[in-house]
Amino acid sequence: MVELDLIVRSDLISEQYYNVGIGEIMADFEVLYEGHATDLKLADRNMRMYRAILIFLLDVAILYGIFFIQIIVFQYPNLLVSMVVFFILTVLILPAPILITPSDYRILPKAVDTDGKRLIPLRPNYRTKTNEKRRFVSILHPRRGEFMRLYTTEPKKLQYAIQKATLRK
Repeated sequence: MVELDLIVRSDLISEQYYNVGIGEIMADFEVLYEGHATDLKLADRNMRMYRAILIFLLDVAILYGIFFIQIIVFQYPNLLVSMVVFFILTVLILPAPILITPSDYRILPKAVDTDGKRLIPLRPNYRTKTNEKRRFVSILHPRRGEFMRLYTTEPKKLQYAIQKATLRK
């Protein structure tokens, strides 16, 4: 890691985001929200694992359902066709069993910076859902549902920052 000596520093950005790799300079330093949620993420780990297991079981049930419908209706027992149909459903419709859940993140005007190197774009058609009890904000894809979960002690403020980023013109 190389520490860059930047002339203009903002109080909104923590010191760790000034440490970037060689050639990895972020041009957009306007931060709408910054979160550090390692403890909250660890506290909710079991619920995330249950969600992943249930979605995996749902996927297996759908795969076998497609296979048995293919046998009953078409009388053509070919697992390859079932797997191709299942793959298409997985890519287009079914929710992802594993979520992006960064411990440290920044909400920028056009993206979420999860580690200082990668940006996940925030598109205008993404929606948000807040869970006050478990203290997180979900970012929802229009077809596939939840794909990112950001833990925070102030979910409403984070939701406002995400909505501000997704409602840009």
